[in-house]
Amino acid sequence: MIKLHCKLFPASLVIIAMLTGCGGGGGGTATATSPAAASDTPAQTPTSNFSYNKIFGEYSAQQWDAVSLAKIVDSGSSLTAEYIQDTTVSLTESGQSYTISAAGQSNGNITLDYNWTVNTDGTDAMVALYDPTGFQVSNSYQQSLSGAKLNVSTYDATWLASQGLEYVSGTAAQVTYTGSDPVHTLPIIYGEFTESGDVKTSANQDFTLLPDMLFQYWDNDRATSTTLVARGSGTINVNYESNSVTGTVVLDRFYNYADLFDGNTSYALVGGIPTVTIMLVNGTLTEEQITASLDTTVVVTSNGTLSGEGYLKGALFGPEGDELGATLFLLQDNEDTHGYFYWDTIGTVLGQ
Repeated sequence: MIKLHCKLFPASLVIIAMLTGCGGGGGGTATATSPAAASDTPAQTPTSNFSYNKIFGEYSAQQWDAVSLAKIVDSGSSLTAEYIQDTTVSLTESGQSYTISAAGQSNGNITLDYNWTVNTDGTDAMVALYDPTGFQVSNSYQQSLSGAKLNVSTYDATWLASQGLEYVSGTAAQVTYTGSDPVHTLPIIYGEFTESGDVKTSANQDFTLLPDMLFQYWDNDRATSTTLVARGSGTINVNYESNSVTGTVVLDRFYNYADLFDGNTSYALVGGIPTVTIMLVNGTLTEEQITASLDTTVVVTSNGTLSGEGYLKGALFGPEGDELGATLFLLQDNEDTHGYFYWDTIGTVLGQ
């Protein structure tokens, strides 16, 4: 079982490299990028007997398959955080809007129940987000709700195409309450799951990963926190004969959060953060669904050991399962002896 830790969190927490969120108790309206224009006609590859809609299309009423987990900072007095592994989420695209709902309950009986509409018609303020080379990766939209600040972004269709991804994308949901501490965060992967009859039954397949994570740590004064965008690489291997899933996610490039989300077209690496190599443990493939526990131990000789554990939840997408998407979180565990008071990371990986 994954241990769900309760730790101190500041009110200003915000999400993921390239993905900031939307949503908030009881609903709200937000915006996301509009996919590049495409035909409603489903795409089909010659090797698959099933048809799948590409993520780039603009659809009249397309209900996408989706997976998500959640991080809940709920109490304005105790500043405790909990994680929900079994979040139920739905996402329907209709013209220039997305209807998204998400629900779940933490081990501490904190209930998550979101229902909001994401508009892509330019209603809200928009900031284009870039990688360090100046290539646009996504757009972040901002909106004020009653007593809260809302951010939402989703991957740019041109960037997805440049990475060879056609059937899976990601967005995220987050609301930060004004004058209080609660912050609710949901990384979401969506697209069309691979049909069970289209999943391979033999051999192995390696998926090259694109991690987008938020990495946050607190100094020993328990009051000073640093929020970073974490990027890197990785590989997930799926063994279709044994239905086992193995792999690693490597976070080795860290950037200042504000630099990225201010829309800067270039920004520098942040030094001094140890490379975090996350191992998938006891990973399984059930039809098209992927789950795994996560574990990391990084010995930093000058400052102890960075040690953590977490959870990954994802799926295969598109013809013959040739694309992959997953959400994950990793928390400092009891074996950690690093100088940070506390640290965690949460976000998404895409792969093909």
